Amino acid sequence: MSEATSQPNTYHATAVGILDVPSASRQNLHRRPHLRMTGPLGGDFRLPIRVMREIPGSELLDHAHHGARLLIEGRLEWNKSSDAAGLLPTLIADAVRPVTPDDEEGCDVRLCGEVTAPARIRRHPLRPGIAMAHVTLRVQIPRTRAASRAVITETVGIPVVIPLNHPDAPALLRPGNRVLVEGLLEQAPLPRNGPEVDQTLADLDETAKQRATWTMTPEETRAAERDYTRRRWEATHTVIYRVVAGYVELLNGAPATIREARELRRAELQRRAQRQQSSS
Repeated sequence: MSEATSQPNTYHATAVGILDVPSASRQNLHRRPHLRMTGPLGGDFRLPIRVMREIPGSELLDHAHHGARLLIEGRLEWNKSSDAAGLLPTLIADAVRPVTPDDEEGCDVRLCGEVTAPARIRRHPLRPGIAMAHVTLRVQIPRTRAASRAVITETVGIPVVIPLNHPDAPALLRPGNRVLVEGLLEQAPLPRNGPEVDQTLADLDETAKQRATWTMTPEETRAAERDYTRRRWEATHTVIYRVVAGYVELLNGAPATIREARELRRAELQRRAQRQQSSS
């Protein structure tokens, strides 16, 4: 048995936030409760909650407790987002309870996996003074049932970032390293560009010019301006969820320096370019 598998609870999440439950209506019958919280480096987001069996404290997720501060233990399930820009996490709840004065807001995550590719180094979109190493961990997530010996293991690529000046960062900078990570979930807006984005912006500007010739009330004008601003932001950004690592234990492999990480990244990009040339 490897070091990773011998450690207990190597895939676990604990979330503390404000319960947000949709009001009971025909349109909201299939909507799940959420926890509202703030990421470790800023930015508020809502984490969907799913209950798959009878669990302690499940009654606290009722609409009657909307707005309550709760702590939920469980694990994160990652699914494809509607625009395929990234993975969306859902917290599969194992237990729910009211918070205590010692509970801190946010979603703590513990996971174990293998670094799949060289790190990309970028500034944090909300804290540009912080340079971050971006990697993907290949994580094996077992699924079990209480009344069965069946085990189904799912392999998921989970985005992980760490500040470059963190003392544990070298453990994440070499592909193939196997690591144990403890960190916090965050939602981050990342810029996007390209011909499709340029065309979308051109269409938005053309629509805005046409609207400028319409006769509208002040309220309609303000609503049109808000709609334009929202659509422009959505066209130029993609929202991703990822784990900000605050502790990394190297289980197998070797650390790498920032210089080595940049060289590994350049070599990977060169190999990609060569493959594209040979296939064209």
